Amino acid sequence: MTMEQIIPSGAPLGAEIRGIDLGAGVDDATVERIKAALHAHKVVVLRDQWLTPDEQIAFCSRIGTLEPHVLPQYLVPGYRDLVRVSNVLDDAGQPIGMIDAGRVWHSDGAFLERPNMYSMLYALEIPADADGNPLGATLFASTAAAYDRLPAATKARIAELKAVNSLAAVYDSLRRSNAAARRAPLTEAQKREVTHPVVRTHPHTGEKCIYVSKAATLRIVGLPEDESRQLIDELADWCVRDEMVYRHRWQVGDLLMWDNCASQHLAVGDYALPQRRLMHRTTVGGSVPF
Repeated sequence: MTMEQIIPSGAPLGAEIRGIDLGAGVDDATVERIKAALHAHKVVVLRDQWLTPDEQIAFCSRIGTLEPHVLPQYLVPGYRDLVRVSNVLDDAGQPIGMIDAGRVWHSDGAFLERPNMYSMLYALEIPADADGNPLGATLFASTAAAYDRLPAATKARIAELKAVNSLAAVYDSLRRSNAAARRAPLTEAQKREVTHPVVRTHPHTGEKCIYVSKAATLRIVGLPEDESRQLIDELADWCVRDEMVYRHRWQVGDLLMWDNCASQHLAVGDYALPQRRLMHRTTVGGSVPF
């Protein structure tokens, strides 16, 4: 099977891959080309894919080793590696999935010792306005391009710095953003803080990437609190400037894949029930940042 086309988005990241039917099966060479496109473009979408949960897991596990989500209450029943992202409620009025996932700029798993390398989201139901226009876009920002465009003095300043990240910080960010989080309290293990480089080297491409966010980063090691917060905010804002961003407008059947080392993302919450959103997410594990 051959890859017919890769269509770049025109932004510093993002591309559509055309000519592949994942449900029909793909060979190893095609999987490697998809991974190469993902490394080159940071975010790639394969549209018009009609996948069962088993087919989604089978393909995504060929991209890398799948990891269970940190919030197991939202797993698709019968699957340890497939989590629901959804605003749909069950008969008891409880969300069947992560209702406010991604409502702040972040990189998946930055609070883990081995952060998630890739995330893959498959669109089953997409909210729309009265005219049929899709709602609930996802924005992506290139942290690799953002690093490249930093002033030389800033690159030198942050070259050896370390940052402390935590899931508790993400929860606090969601509360501050008024996201509709209804989740169980964090366990002690989930509250654990981890330290990563402020400038992370991509393990596959060698690119340098800014690896802090307002969502997950608590502080910069060795800096006074006010200076630390100011630097986090400056770097985070630099990453998500308009010229760094690709807006993905969802369609049912999209399989969207992104690189968590070289990008951050934000889910736009411009919809509400009865406008339904339902997606299935898989996540590939990563390595210790360096």
